[in-house]
Amino acid sequence: MKLPGLEFRAQTRVDGVRVAQVLPAIDHRGFPIDQLHWDAILSADTVETWKGAFGHFEVAGQSTWAAPEEIAPGHIPVTALWKFTYIQDSGILTLDSAEFDTPTNHIRANGTLGHANSVLQLHLESNELEAFNDLIESIEEIAPGSSEEIAPRIHGAASWNGRMTGPLSGPAFSGHARGERIAYGKLHLDSVEGDMTYSPSELSVSRGHLKYGGMQSDFEGTLDLDHWSFRPENEWTAEANLEKVPVTSVLALAGESYPVEGLLTGQFHGRGTRAETALTGLFDLADGKVYGLTFNRLRGQLNVQPGEARISDAELRVFAPGKEAGRGAGIITGSLGYQFASKNISADLVGAALPLDNIEKIQSERFPIFGQLTFRIKASGPYNAPTGDGSIRVVDFRVGQEIIGSFDGDLHSDGRIAKLELHSAMTNGGLSGGYSLGLSDPYPLSGKVSLQNITLDPFLLTALHMQHITGHGTADGDVAVEGNLKHPESLVVNASFTRLLLNYANVQLENSGPVRFRSSKDEISVEPATFHGTDTNLQLGGSVRFTGRRTLNFNLNGALDLRLLSGFVPDLEARGPAQINAVFEGTLDRPRVTGKVHIDNAQARAIDFPTGLSGIKGDLIFDASRLFFENVTAQVGGGTLNLTGSVYYADRPMRFDISAHTESARIRYPEGMSWQVAGNLRLTGTPDGGTLSGRIHVERVNLSQGLETAGALFGGNQGAAGPSSGSTFLRNLQFDVEAVSTPDARMEWPNAELEAEANLRIRGSWDHPILLGHIHVLSGDLYFHGSRYRVARGDLNFANPFQLNPDINVEATTTIQQYEITLNFSGPANKLSLSYRSDPPLPSNDIVTLLALGQTSTEAEVRSGGTGSGSQSASSGASALLSEAISSQLGGRLERLFGITRFRVDPGLAGVGSTGSEQNAAARVTVEQQFTRNLTITYVSNVSSTQQQIIQVEYNVNRNVSVVALRDQNGTFGIDVKIKKRFQ
Repeated sequence: MKLPGLEFRAQTRVDGVRVAQVLPAIDHRGFPIDQLHWDAILSADTVETWKGAFGHFEVAGQSTWAAPEEIAPGHIPVTALWKFTYIQDSGILTLDSAEFDTPTNHIRANGTLGHANSVLQLHLESNELEAFNDLIESIEEIAPGSSEEIAPRIHGAASWNGRMTGPLSGPAFSGHARGERIAYGKLHLDSVEGDMTYSPSELSVSRGHLKYGGMQSDFEGTLDLDHWSFRPENEWTAEANLEKVPVTSVLALAGESYPVEGLLTGQFHGRGTRAETALTGLFDLADGKVYGLTFNRLRGQLNVQPGEARISDAELRVFAPGKEAGRGAGIITGSLGYQFASKNISADLVGAALPLDNIEKIQSERFPIFGQLTFRIKASGPYNAPTGDGSIRVVDFRVGQEIIGSFDGDLHSDGRIAKLELHSAMTNGGLSGGYSLGLSDPYPLSGKVSLQNITLDPFLLTALHMQHITGHGTADGDVAVEGNLKHPESLVVNASFTRLLLNYANVQLENSGPVRFRSSKDEISVEPATFHGTDTNLQLGGSVRFTGRRTLNFNLNGALDLRLLSGFVPDLEARGPAQINAVFEGTLDRPRVTGKVHIDNAQARAIDFPTGLSGIKGDLIFDASRLFFENVTAQVGGGTLNLTGSVYYADRPMRFDISAHTESARIRYPEGMSWQVAGNLRLTGTPDGGTLSGRIHVERVNLSQGLETAGALFGGNQGAAGPSSGSTFLRNLQFDVEAVSTPDARMEWPNAELEAEANLRIRGSWDHPILLGHIHVLSGDLYFHGSRYRVARGDLNFANPFQLNPDINVEATTTIQQYEITLNFSGPANKLSLSYRSDPPLPSNDIVTLLALGQTSTEAEVRSGGTGSGSQSASSGASALLSEAISSQLGGRLERLFGITRFRVDPGLAGVGSTGSEQNAAARVTVEQQFTRNLTITYVSNVSSTQQQIIQVEYNVNRNVSVVALRDQNGTFGIDVKIKKRFQ
């Protein structure tokens, strides 16, 4: 204290003061700081100076706030450290530095605060803006506890960098703000930021950017405020740019929900007041969908005024699926308006070439609709009951894959009932009539259309709940519909046809009287109707339910062409007449069929199965859950097949057990092989696979391509491959068949006939059959490289369960001149070894020469006069090779064409009977026919001379004795008796 001037100076220490008690004392209307609900323990060190009676008072110091151990009710803890100076004369509080922290907020400030003017730098980080709602409502003078509709509360997180200026009673905030997860009433944003100015009279944002869902937008705008509040009468303006923004996000941002999808691009300008909003802009909506109509692009001008929204100069383009990059888009143009309060609409629209497959509301999986729609509609009034008129035209109307035709229609609505009158523009048929729809709940639908030569296929597929049907149907008659659209299950179709022409599986059927049926979502019922056609005079009637127990009650009587079965069973080819008398009852899952089908001279064949049945006769007896074969016979492969057994179809999957017996039949399997067999077979399983078992006796095996077929089957590194099949049943068919030979069993192919005995077990599957067992060759003849070989013995043992690679041991002999050549093949089929010997004995090279050239090397040298042996040998070898090449190309074809046993061409580089000096080119043709197993006639002719012809007749008395009659090229006749005797 200085007494002369009465100057005072004091140092003060404050401690233990509760902030929750101090803030109400300094709270006032312009600075409602108590609404922050802070609580802390305040301590401060200050220095005060003044003169006289507290004149020119100044105070400076530092204050620290610490969180109390117990928080005052309704308050939040706060910590703070701030340095300040207060000068009474100017009324200014200077904050040198100030930091305040709550559990969710951080505030940092420095600057001056004054009643008349303040300049305060302010930084805010808030994780929960909810903490400031009471402060904001107090500033806006909103009554505490007001509802969200009156006083929306702010939520989310935000940051602020800026400053506060102006008087404390009405400061202005300016700076950069950013918010996350912002919610304010109906407004929700993922993020928003921009340069913001906020004062009691205005809120403005520049260079703003917001995100919401898939939406991003740049914007600018201003809101006029009335003492911090945006009241209904306050005005606003905004500019926003959108680019490929999901329209669902825009609607959600505005708090609206409409069945509109797509990507929105546009420039929008908004204005008006909070109570009356106006919005204008140009927009482009791409890849959109509106009320089930998908489209590629919608452009137009949007004008939203208080109480009404209008789209004008609209253009909507629709491409059919798969043609977006091409031309020929459907288009809708016109204008559309909607009044919010009355929910009235006004529309003036024109559409052309719109693809019906883009309209989702009229599509169903089992009843897909295609075509092009052209229309003109002018309507007004309530959106669910408008009045108006219009016209439509549908071109190339198609249901599924079937084209129905084209038709026109007229629309009229009086606000209570909408009517559609149809008339056709079809070439081969027509329709006329109409339907009416009530425009109030439950939206009753009724009407009738008369048809003339209309395709029925897609409607049959839908009514019968089928996925596919082969054939075609047309009809004349009436189709009536009745029910409520609000309850589609109540819709009922009543049809009456005066002419019903069906053509399925090449069987044409036509009704003999009216055909009436009734179809609903749950049931289809058919009044007794008669159809006639080739081998068909059929009466049917009954009902089928598709819900609940799915009950079945159907009658089928009369004559039936079995080709109709091919239309419903794609893997079956059947033809021939049948008499049917059957009743179908039970359920679709467990049908009960009673009755009989009598078949007389029918044919049937499963696709990919090598053998079909012909001349089928007998009865199929249905006994509630099983089908029995009664006296069923069929012709197969030149033999008769007797069929017995049953098919159990009451459960799923269907099971069958069928036995077959034949005295003789030919089976072609696998490709290139033919088996003449007799015996018994049994087939058991389901439609997805089965087992073929039994015992058969093999009488004859024929290889159509000779050793080529055997080579393809035997000797490979992989298992044998049967014919491929697209049938699931055949691919899963397993074999377990025992095959034994008859006493006189034979194996044949071109130029070969062998007697054999066999005992085989056929296992594996249809695609990969397996043989186990053995084949023993008893005797036989075959021709190989122009020579006739007699097979003395042979064995083929099949022991490998993984591949057809039998062990072979076969011995064959042939006689060339006075030499008997014996060949022995042994080893696995894919690695056969060959050994040979002769009687009388010859060196190995002479045996090879004898087999290839028909003479030994010594004989060849003698015939050449002792000279030019090398040339003669080469000439003979070339002749043999050329003979084999020509004969292999011509022989097989001529043998099959004329039925001869062997045909051979020997080109001959030397004339018949020529000497070494005579080298006239000549050729011989050999034709051999084996009439019986013991009698063979051979004819040889020199093509250069009609005189040089050889005829030889050989009769084999037994294996060791043969008689040969010969007329040689000189016309001399002779008889030789050949006796073979082997001495030990």
